Amino acid sequence: MKQRESSVDSHFGRRDLFRAAAVVGVAAASASVCTLGKAAVGAAATDAITPAGTGIRAFKLYTGSDNASHVLEGTIDEKARTDVVAIHFKETPAHSSYDWHPDPEPQYVITLSGTLEFTTPSGETFVLRPGDVLLAEDNIGTGHKWRLIDDQPWRRAYIVLKPGFKDSFVPKKGVKAGGDS
Repeated sequence: MKQRESSVDSHFGRRDLFRAAAVVGVAAASASVCTLGKAAVGAAATDAITPAGTGIRAFKLYTGSDNASHVLEGTIDEKARTDVVAIHFKETPAHSSYDWHPDPEPQYVITLSGTLEFTTPSGETFVLRPGDVLLAEDNIGTGHKWRLIDDQPWRRAYIVLKPGFKDSFVPKKGVKAGGDS
């Protein structure tokens, strides 16, 4: 007797890992923001909530033509599909920091909990909050550094991009890339 394949048993592609991780990240971040309350994280929690229709907040760390790391702010194209090769998770204790380092490979980093400040060698800074997506592509040179600025551990999902495939980052209009002027 031939067994019928159900949709539950069908094979999921690696690019579907990104969508699954994003759903997990946004759901966890939403729950985290709701349960932490304003007293625990102050204004950071209210700033992390973006108005409906503005997209998923994202930052892109990249190596400019000057071989230094720079940052762009933007969103994630929710309709685009991106091929990926792996997903893994990590937790770092509250109040941690990590000195200058480049990224090992192009990857999305979806913050599930924790609020961080990132800095590039030229002094560009940005704050990454739960629910934000970081596209890390600064794999040459000094890289960047970060530090946790709240009392939460940094829980995140790393989604490694397939080499040579286009990411789904959309820069804000009117923003020039640092080092590329």
